[in-house]
Amino acid sequence: MKKLKQYKCLESVNSLYVELTDQGYNAQPCCLFKNDEVTGVKNIEDLLSNPYINAIRQKFATNWKRPECIDCIRNEELGKESKRKRSLQKGFDKGIIRWDLRPSNTCNLKCAMCNPANSSKWMEDAEIWQKYNYKLRDIGRVREDIDWDWVYTKVVDKAEYIYIAGGEPFYMKNVHKFLGDLSKHKWNCENTRIQIQTNGISNTPKFLNILSKFKRLEFSMSIDGWGDVNELIRFPTNHNTFIEQTDELMQLDTEDIYFNITVQAMNLPNIDTLVSNIKDRWNGRYDIHKLHAPRHLRINCLKPSVVEKVLETTTVPELKHFCSDYAYDDEYNKKMQQFLLDLDVKRKTDSKKIIGWCFE
Repeated sequence: MKKLKQYKCLESVNSLYVELTDQGYNAQPCCLFKNDEVTGVKNIEDLLSNPYINAIRQKFATNWKRPECIDCIRNEELGKESKRKRSLQKGFDKGIIRWDLRPSNTCNLKCAMCNPANSSKWMEDAEIWQKYNYKLRDIGRVREDIDWDWVYTKVVDKAEYIYIAGGEPFYMKNVHKFLGDLSKHKWNCENTRIQIQTNGISNTPKFLNILSKFKRLEFSMSIDGWGDVNELIRFPTNHNTFIEQTDELMQLDTEDIYFNITVQAMNLPNIDTLVSNIKDRWNGRYDIHKLHAPRHLRINCLKPSVVEKVLETTTVPELKHFCSDYAYDDEYNKKMQQFLLDLDVKRKTDSKKIIGWCFE
């Protein structure tokens, strides 16, 4: 155990990331770990110890600042709390007390920057996905559902924190069952912090009733623009429904609600408007990330004049940091425009009207 005290990050020690792919259970320390290749293990039990994750743990005993950890590096450079720092606060001597669960790709949205592997609804537009240089196997790659029974036996009367993302967890029957069963345990209802990533348009009275039994609730609301910008990006979101259902979650006496934003070409000039409205209407806390894939939606696809105007007027400090390595890519600019036009035809939307900056 003494060696664990030397670790510069404990995500692989006191937390478990659970995602089942066609390569097996994804053996990585956390959701922010940037790794192009999935290193899978056959059984969920093997996530606790395998050559890949054991090697990562040992590397965290020396220099943790590696390319795979760029999100934590950037957050700490900005003076923000990082996932790495939060892991150190939890210590090493309690075993797995934090859970990051990534169930199936079942979803009721097909966000422009998403894909069939993370959203079952994207299969409706699979021909567009395939057109933009993606292999056929990527279209058929479906995230299988995790072993909920195994997770359940490990979290009862022990888990301090459970995070569930999707797909869309509010839209998944197994998530409803899992939390319904867990809500029968007094210790978990009083002590386990339940955090769910949601698109904010999938509430049901039955699931809200299950959630109300937990005393420690948090929600991460996925929103990438204000008004019709968010409706276009996170299609087919309805803006008014998002507002109404976010207000419903606020009424559950939650410990925290924050807003998760992914900065990309489709929303860069709209981010200030989004952040301003979040602050005015709700608690104002947000978590903001820079889109890395797909390449044809990154901010490098925008013309320099668009990015320069944003940098001149923005009051969101993260945007200046995100644009520090901006380099215009004309090839991807053209690809982005055609991609958006193809989506417009399929989805009967109007990108030129709503996000005209992408066509300058």
